[in-house]
Amino acid sequence: MAHDKARAQIEVIETIKRARHQGQTVKVVGSGHSFSAAACTSGRMLSITELNRVIAADPTGAISGEPTITVEAGISINRLNDELAARGLALANMGDIANQTISGAVSTGTHGTGANFGGLATFIREFEMVTASGEVVRCSPTEEAEIFHCGRVSLGALGIITQLTLGCVPAFNLAHKERPAKLQEVVANLDQSVSENEHFEFYWLPHTEACSLLMNNRTTDSVRPQSSYRKWRNEVFYPNYFFGALVKAGKLIPPLVPRIAGVVAGTVGNARRIDRSDHIFVSTRLLRFVEMEYALPRENVGEVLLALRDFIDNSDLRVSFPVEVRFVAADDIPLSMATGRDTGFIAVHMALGIDFERYFRGVEAIMNRFAGRPHWGKMHYQDAKSLAPLYPEWDRFLVLRSQLDPDRLFTNDYLDRVLGTT
Repeated sequence: MAHDKARAQIEVIETIKRARHQGQTVKVVGSGHSFSAAACTSGRMLSITELNRVIAADPTGAISGEPTITVEAGISINRLNDELAARGLALANMGDIANQTISGAVSTGTHGTGANFGGLATFIREFEMVTASGEVVRCSPTEEAEIFHCGRVSLGALGIITQLTLGCVPAFNLAHKERPAKLQEVVANLDQSVSENEHFEFYWLPHTEACSLLMNNRTTDSVRPQSSYRKWRNEVFYPNYFFGALVKAGKLIPPLVPRIAGVVAGTVGNARRIDRSDHIFVSTRLLRFVEMEYALPRENVGEVLLALRDFIDNSDLRVSFPVEVRFVAADDIPLSMATGRDTGFIAVHMALGIDFERYFRGVEAIMNRFAGRPHWGKMHYQDAKSLAPLYPEWDRFLVLRSQLDPDRLFTNDYLDRVLGTT
């Protein structure tokens, strides 16, 4: 294992040296999940999907005082979940997609939902990174502390992460509950819903008042999964094939979208189950779409949702995809979307193949009024000038970037836009 790890790091170092010699840039690509161009490049593209092994685990926390697992940077979250489960462990929180590599997920600020839980990057306890000079640095709160502080969400701008140690928790089950509600009711009771549930999120269907509330809470009860048919119907058929057919109809005849939304609203019902935590957190997504997501001060989420509703209702837009709303705790990571404030995330989507720019620009204009921060891995139109005032430690990150990568070996057009070229 140690030999494989050393060989992998040597390959990364050699790639960096060859790129420097030939005057090229280097970008790492994981699973390619991001909607933004964060991993795109006109130089060398380095895939890390074969860096997918577990290096070490401390299931009892005997070494560090908490359970941890050390993995190579290219391991997928799906595989990581299975490796954790085999050791009686789990991630305390996660998003609903698990195809990403763990380093890609943390580097773009991927998050789940839960007012007392941070995004995935807050679980990092240390990491190893290869810098632009070819040096391998180990970073933790006590070793290369400044790189650790800034590098947990780095957009790949500081170096190439090859290994991470993550804090974990003992494996747990979640009791999952879904119920329908009206948007005005949801907004009125938002603080209560967020505080009363460990993991709360909801979907609102534009052109209607229909919402679907999802509440996940830890339980000591045994797993009570759905039957195979019910699981397929609720997690595959309705959200993918049935909804996908309606979306396709809306693409062909856009004026039908509000009527179709009413049909979809009629399918929102009640559901309960108990399952392994990651089986609850992760959803099956088969539809192709484009997505924009913004992080807002938690206290502004209700007001923003109503403004978003008015924007859609007062336009001729036809929005067939639900709006997704989630919540996370504040953290101290300079480029985290939740840095310094308890945060609500609002995500909007449009089916692939439909013009989304007018919708997304209108949404972004609303978000700008509330100091919204765009998700680094999703679509947005911001640049360094507009982003800098939103992040209290913006300059701290840029100073470190210039120290570690003065020649901008790890830049691309996206980073030039969002971080600047100086």
